[in-house]
Amino acid sequence: MTTTATPPRASQGARLPVRTRDRRPALAALAILLIMLGALGSALIAFRSGDRVEVLVAAREIPQGTQVTEEDFTVARVANDGGNVVDAASLDAFVGAYSTSRIPEGTLIANTMFTVDNVVPEGGQLVGVAATTVLRPSDQLRPDDIVRLYSVPPEGSGDSETVVEAARIVHVAAGAPTSDLVHVTVLVPDEDAARVVQLNAYGQLGIATLPDGTEPVIDLLTE
Repeated sequence: MTTTATPPRASQGARLPVRTRDRRPALAALAILLIMLGALGSALIAFRSGDRVEVLVAAREIPQGTQVTEEDFTVARVANDGGNVVDAASLDAFVGAYSTSRIPEGTLIANTMFTVDNVVPEGGQLVGVAATTVLRPSDQLRPDDIVRLYSVPPEGSGDSETVVEAARIVHVAAGAPTSDLVHVTVLVPDEDAARVVQLNAYGQLGIATLPDGTEPVIDLLTE
């Protein structure tokens, strides 16, 4: 009599091995998505950096109280961030206006820097003065300097006296390299203007620089 062997039964609770799921396609898809997002971000940055506008910039230093011309401005391209800048197309609206403060060269122009009203106050006049090396300080005169104007009579003919105690220099013109004259424009009271002009015509007007913070007798309107 032949007997058939019975295969042993699996013990209670034993399981057949399960094949591990291949995760490589999912990881590849995630990597592609990250690459696409990075490329999109780079494209957005490049787009925003190219979103630039032309605005007005001071082509040179503009002293306080200057009536500006077209040559006082130039154009620069800046990022369009909605800041307080002036579109280059608005140039005509600024020509002929007066600066309410000193504007350094290269400054981005803002509306608050200018006024259409004359900044010379009532009771004041702008007077041009040409000073030689012996009648002015050795240091270079600059716009917004506060100076004392005084008489320099011929030797032996009297004493020097103050004409304007403190006056603001509004403009300094570039002189010829071969000339020792410096042409400045100063703001003086009406009652002193004629004497300043007369003394300057005779070469008898001296200029002395006063310390920073000195208040001029009469000043430009800035508001």
